Amino acid sequence: MQVLLIEDNEDDAALIREALCEHSPQDVLLTWADRLEAGLLKLAEGSPDAVLVDLSLPDSQGMDTLVRVRAQAHEAAVIVLTGLDNDLVAEKSLLHGAQDYLVKGRLTGDGLKRAIRYAMGRHRVEQALRKSEERFHLTCLATRDGIWDWDITSGETWFNDAYQTVYGSGAKAREAGRIAWADQIHPEDRQSILAGLSHTLESDKNLWTAEYRFRRADGTYAYVIDHGYVLRNYAGTPYRMIGAKTDISDRRQAETMHAVQLTVGLALEESVSLNEAVPKILRAMCELQGWTLGALWLVDTQHSVLRCNALWHPSGQQTEHFAQAYRTLFLRQDMGMAGRAWKTDAPAFSPDIVNEADFPAHDAAREADLHGAIAFPIHTGKEILGIMEFFTVEVLHPAVSRMERIAELGAMISQFLNRKDLERQLRQAQKMEALGRMAGGVAHDFNNLLTIINSWAELLMDEPGLTSRAQRGMAQIREAGNKATGLTRQLLAFTRHQVVERQSLNLNERVSDIVELMKRVIGEDIHLVLTLDPTLGRIKADPGQIEQVVMNLVVNARDAMPHGGRLELETGEVMISHSDPFWPDPLPPGPYVTLSVRDTGCGMSAETLAHVFEPFFTTKELGKGTGLGLSTVYGIVRQSSGTVGITSEVGKGTSFTIYLPRLEEDTGAPRAVTQPKVTSEQSETILLVEDNDMVRGLAHTVLVAQHYHVLAARSGEEALEMVRRQGRHIALLVTDMVMPGMGGAQLAHELQTLQPDIKVILTSGYSGRDETLLKTFDAQVAFLPKPYTPESLTKAVASALESQTRQGSCRDTSSHST
Repeated sequence: MQVLLIEDNEDDAALIREALCEHSPQDVLLTWADRLEAGLLKLAEGSPDAVLVDLSLPDSQGMDTLVRVRAQAHEAAVIVLTGLDNDLVAEKSLLHGAQDYLVKGRLTGDGLKRAIRYAMGRHRVEQALRKSEERFHLTCLATRDGIWDWDITSGETWFNDAYQTVYGSGAKAREAGRIAWADQIHPEDRQSILAGLSHTLESDKNLWTAEYRFRRADGTYAYVIDHGYVLRNYAGTPYRMIGAKTDISDRRQAETMHAVQLTVGLALEESVSLNEAVPKILRAMCELQGWTLGALWLVDTQHSVLRCNALWHPSGQQTEHFAQAYRTLFLRQDMGMAGRAWKTDAPAFSPDIVNEADFPAHDAAREADLHGAIAFPIHTGKEILGIMEFFTVEVLHPAVSRMERIAELGAMISQFLNRKDLERQLRQAQKMEALGRMAGGVAHDFNNLLTIINSWAELLMDEPGLTSRAQRGMAQIREAGNKATGLTRQLLAFTRHQVVERQSLNLNERVSDIVELMKRVIGEDIHLVLTLDPTLGRIKADPGQIEQVVMNLVVNARDAMPHGGRLELETGEVMISHSDPFWPDPLPPGPYVTLSVRDTGCGMSAETLAHVFEPFFTTKELGKGTGLGLSTVYGIVRQSSGTVGITSEVGKGTSFTIYLPRLEEDTGAPRAVTQPKVTSEQSETILLVEDNDMVRGLAHTVLVAQHYHVLAARSGEEALEMVRRQGRHIALLVTDMVMPGMGGAQLAHELQTLQPDIKVILTSGYSGRDETLLKTFDAQVAFLPKPYTPESLTKAVASALESQTRQGSCRDTSSHST
């Protein structure tokens, strides 16, 4: 044991040395210094186990001596030696860091050694405690957790700095048995948390853990996980509890956001339309994120307002009055949270809507005890589809993280909507393509039959000696055939495979003419309003198709008003910069001519609107509609590079708007075409190729009757072999386009290599399959759509043989078929 003695009295130093080394001098190594400075130098050389110091030295007096020794002797126990037995000095010595206080006159060898050992033990304990306290203090500084120490008996609670910074230090009230921060627990969580804490204290458990919402110093609530340890006395009674609160708000919010994303995604995936998905989305967000009420506003582009599409809140009278008042509003930009989010295209936030006098339904919100509100935009593409808005009974505090998460949620819903829209467009395109192929194939075969029926009816009507009954029968056959021809044209218009002759048209003139003709069909109980833009530009379209579009829409509107109403037709122009989300197809930017047909009829639901352009879909009674009217309108308009917009509300009516590209320049009306003369003496050789035996026989009969020399073949391969074998000059090829094996367009190419001056007429009831090939032909190719009649066939043949100009015109006509 190493001992440093700082004593100026040499006799006292000798007595102390003798007392320490009396029995076992080898156990003690004593070093003596007669001055304080000398003793401090000894301490600087190495720390002994104990220091014996007199407080009355020549170079230092009193407590200052002890303080200086204590500061230098970090690892040693310090014992004060004095000649005075003074309790006050002894107490001061202990307060200034001494481990013991000894009176010189009472020292014995064993007593001194024992005192030194006790002092050394106390010093080690004090040193360990000091290090432990220092470690605890540093830990409290290093952690962001809120550490608390609750004296259960007195109710006093200590908090570390992190706790006081985040949660405040106001919880100082002392109440035995009640934890000081109970009032900061969220009211909805307080009862269950305090009950769980009481159960832990009353049982023999020492560990307590709970997750709950806890009020921060700024008034907002954090999700915390609280761990506590209970200390008990020998009887098992709890007297102290130490714990730490960890803020898990970010984790909980991430978990909640993930759950919301899954729920919203599932709702969108399982729903046919946005209207079906929205209530599920609003409910999920309210229940998972703690909102009291949620609403979706959709942008009404026609009236520049927001309309409430859906609203959800838990059952209860407190919010019912607010919900009823709120859903009937129309919001302009800057009105409430939704209006601000619409105007800025960014999330909008209000800590307390009750304090905003201009908030819509302000009084109803106060009665419902609604305070915090947040709104964010939902997009389709680059355009705002609507605004989603949520309310809570709590006063909200602005938080960047909350706004960022809300913006992310809005972006996620927008992404889902865009993906669903693309999937819908793809499914619709695939369905329309499949139906188009089917309808086109049916029309092709049907047109072959109609060619035979109509043509033979026409030929037989000219036969001499027919009875009046036979003539009436032939006339009815021809009339039925013509009606069937119209039906196939509707099918081809829907599939966009109808042969069209686009011309520069004045839509006002066409609409006026058609409406004048249809006044009788419309009926006197329907008030017709016609509003035509006098400065309307021209469009390029097929006149017959435009007439069909107007007639179908007018008849559809009439049928929607069985008890009368108002029918409006209006033309106008619009500059398109972006596509409307309610259009079935996007439009490229540019000027468009519009035709709107509005009625005040029964209207349609969202489910009906989703199918309105599908072929064979009808809401009319059995036998009163084919289901092709609107699908034909859609097909014709799309064939003319336009689209159809539609809005409808059950019980209020429907509005269709046709968009067609406006011609930049007036191309004028089509030039009149001089009809060729059909003479009775012909010498040209015509090659007739048709895979249908009856159609081929009919055409052969008609052409031979016109005194042409006709070579007939049932396939392209047979026709080509016939020309090569006979070596005869062919003036005109009349061929079906769609045949097994070599098609008509390919046959025409092959023959043009053999006879470059050969003229060609392609016939088909379904021309789309060879459109690309047709575009490579020169002006020597004309197109004759099926079903044709003997008259149309002979005129087409005469025209093809007579005039090169006519050939070019016919070829231009065929290039527009799709």
